Amino acid sequence: MKNIKKIFGIDSLYYFCESNDDYDDLYLDILDQIEDIKGKFLKKEIEFENKDIVIRINEIPLHLLGKAEGFHWFIDTNEYFKIGFKDRYKNRGLNDIRVQLQGVGIYSIGIKSLIEFINKVLLKEYITGYYPITRADLNCFIQYDFGFVTKEMFVSKKQKYSTIREIGSSTTTQTLYIGKEPFKLRLYDKKEELKKSKKKDLMYEYFLNNEFDIEQPIFNIEFEIHRVHLKLFGIDSLDSFFEQAVNLFKICMEDIRLIDINSLSNNAIEHNNKRRANTLSIWEEIKNEFTLKDFLQSSLPLERLKRKIS
Repeated sequence: MKNIKKIFGIDSLYYFCESNDDYDDLYLDILDQIEDIKGKFLKKEIEFENKDIVIRINEIPLHLLGKAEGFHWFIDTNEYFKIGFKDRYKNRGLNDIRVQLQGVGIYSIGIKSLIEFINKVLLKEYITGYYPITRADLNCFIQYDFGFVTKEMFVSKKQKYSTIREIGSSTTTQTLYIGKEPFKLRLYDKKEELKKSKKKDLMYEYFLNNEFDIEQPIFNIEFEIHRVHLKLFGIDSLDSFFEQAVNLFKICMEDIRLIDINSLSNNAIEHNNKRRANTLSIWEEIKNEFTLKDFLQSSLPLERLKRKIS
């Protein structure tokens, strides 16, 4: 099975930026820009939506999405990332700036380029350089048909991971959810998911560039890991996450195993003792081969990236 195509990566990444003493000026400027733009629409009696309100930070246009959880949320013109800003004197238990990297940005310009742009160009004057991580999705796209997998074929080390949901037909599985926040696995048919997605063309191009055959099955194995679970491994920032991401993925693959049912004795099946089962060879292969070296090498010069996003 060594010739099975795989792409290892980070499918989602959410983090905070610790603000500095100049952040107040930024936040007040954001509010002023919003009110000025609203005023112009109202003066001309023009109907408008949130997305029509476009502010600028360091010359970068950001479209307003709305307000949620105390944050004013914006998205860049290309929908590469979302970013939220809050009043630093409210809800002091949270950092003032939240960032959510979008799949469009991750798979078109690269995760390292995005982070460097946001931290060093967009927010450079207003942050300290500490970036607490809140969520990361580690994944493997694979040219392999997992449609035969059922929920009975998974074994988890801990009871709290045992929540399982299964979506599919009587003959094939499209999606399996194992566990729940702050740690869960999603195994799903990526091509099926893309049928209704705006990212379809982008992702098909991405797969073709990585020598996938888009006429064949493509599945995604994805671990969604939130801050509470990351802290168990001493991961509290972007830097510590990137240092430990490969080992973390391998631990996740061991914590939730896809097993070979045929390796169980009748007695083990009868007593629901699946922990003795062998791990399915494809699961072991993915775990042993996982790396982020190539994925993290994708990078664009900041000035070129700034022009692209602007």
